[in-house]
Amino acid sequence: MILLYIILLFLFLYFIFFLSQSANVLFKGFAPFISTDRETIRKVISEGSVKGKSVVYELGCGRARFLRIIEKSFPDTRLIGVENLFSLYLLNRIRLQLQNSRIKLLNKDFFTLDLKDADLIYCYLNNQTMERLGTKFTQECRPGTQIISRAFPIPQFKPEKVAVIKNKKIYFYKIN
Repeated sequence: MILLYIILLFLFLYFIFFLSQSANVLFKGFAPFISTDRETIRKVISEGSVKGKSVVYELGCGRARFLRIIEKSFPDTRLIGVENLFSLYLLNRIRLQLQNSRIKLLNKDFFTLDLKDADLIYCYLNNQTMERLGTKFTQECRPGTQIISRAFPIPQFKPEKVAVIKNKKIYFYKIN
């Protein structure tokens, strides 16, 4: 009987996640939840500029896979994941606590978040969001901050380099 309740709870949570995700994509213009695979993340990290005491943000972090992989290789980094979708944030927060992760997870609209301490920002969002973020990055990020965007360029910026990993472009930018 308890197993049935657990299954029903998970089905209910999945249904809530699906509804909120659909509403955010259809009515608010948010990027859909699409996770980046581990192999791509490892290649992105090897080409990026993560250093010992970097402050790394993942905007629209979903399951925070990018941050979780960095966490294993860079023990001195400060890792901050930002997820607007509450159901995904909650499930991820529970999982990270159970794993004793040092990733700080925020349930916040990243347009209201101050990014002035960022050394590296990773995004896998959409064209509309990246255009809005370009303005935010220009206003808030200090010179030298690296921005990495999977699949969607920042129209206001010229990329420092573009890598192609698994048929998707990865854009690397540095704030001047």
